[in-house]
Amino acid sequence: MSERNRRESTNPQVPSVYREWIHLADEVIAGQEAEPRPDNWQQLALEWCTSNETERSALASYIATYHKKLGVVWARELLRLEVLLQANDPCAIVTHYKRALRAYPRCALIEAWVAGHILRHDGEIWQAREMCLNAAAELPTLAIPFYELGFIHYLLGDFAGALEHYDQAAMRVTAEEADQAARIFYNRAMMQLALTNDKQAAIAGIKEALHYKPDYAQAKETLRDLKHKWRWFR
Repeated sequence: MSERNRRESTNPQVPSVYREWIHLADEVIAGQEAEPRPDNWQQLALEWCTSNETERSALASYIATYHKKLGVVWARELLRLEVLLQANDPCAIVTHYKRALRAYPRCALIEAWVAGHILRHDGEIWQAREMCLNAAAELPTLAIPFYELGFIHYLLGDFAGALEHYDQAAMRVTAEEADQAARIFYNRAMMQLALTNDKQAAIAGIKEALHYKPDYAQAKETLRDLKHKWRWFR
């Protein structure tokens, strides 16, 4: 592991902060009366953690395959992860995944959910890449692993590879994944611009991103800049 990947063991504040995160997550779970029990843990995991039908099917398949190795404790850890994902706290997400969920059989869906946070928070580009490749292979209809692979290729300076994966993500993202769709179409437009300098195509792509997320500040600013330059230089 890299030094950054050992962050949780070298920072003395992490254990106490982690306990606080878990306490707050448990309060949310209790407030929703979603305490996992032997008679409901599978149902809770499926109902609580995703409304996306593809993801629900993948999670159901994982539970069916490994139910003897999972159970109430696993379901509680998964619900905690969902609370942390909703809070969008990368440090909490990564720490909880490593401490509580990585010990269970590998789940491509959970890895798809956390890989981007591992990449951005821990800087573990090769671990994130391997997780995304696995998720893309096991769950080929999901957009998120292809989106993260696009970002990884961008970080590696492979713009053509980034665009290829953003194209794959754009073909898979659904209307109910509006925030993700906006990021996919924006980043795809930026890669198209970098590779072809086609400002008209980039403008069209950014407008597509804003269709999904009208308040996307970065996209609005880039669109204004491109229209201004297009007016002067076309």
